[in-house]
Amino acid sequence: MGDHDSTEESHALRGPLDRTALREFCTVFEDVEPLATGSLEGEIRTTGLRIALDDGIGRASSGRFDVRWSTADDYNIHYTDDLDRDLRWDVHPHDFPAPTGDGHHHPPPDATSDPDDVEDSCITVTTIELVARATVTLWRHAYDRGTLSGTNGLVDPP
Repeated sequence: MGDHDSTEESHALRGPLDRTALREFCTVFEDVEPLATGSLEGEIRTTGLRIALDDGIGRASSGRFDVRWSTADDYNIHYTDDLDRDLRWDVHPHDFPAPTGDGHHHPPPDATSDPDDVEDSCITVTTIELVARATVTLWRHAYDRGTLSGTNGLVDPP
């Protein structure tokens, strides 16, 4: 599965990663989604949360989320699967012409950062619990339908 490298982007999360927030995100995700198992990455200094999924969307046999949540409440939630399909929901400053706010979505199949493809995120909530629930809802919707299309198309996903 592909790894996301935020250093490739011209924008980044503000502040260091928040270990407590990542633990809470993990707990909520695992409580809601039976196919999920999470683990914090990095023994001494947290580099993120990895949530492994025992199945994937459509033809994918597995998937995962790599989550980074900062002390400034910026986040990056990156999904990838064993077919090398990617998408992301982010909240952080960016230099894209649109959307105008910090919340945005990098669509599948490659989580492109092409300014013509980045769009507003359908995740408009801001608390860790609700963002985690929204992420599960969006993933489960795609999983149940067997397609990555519409991964950013639900209204009020939590």
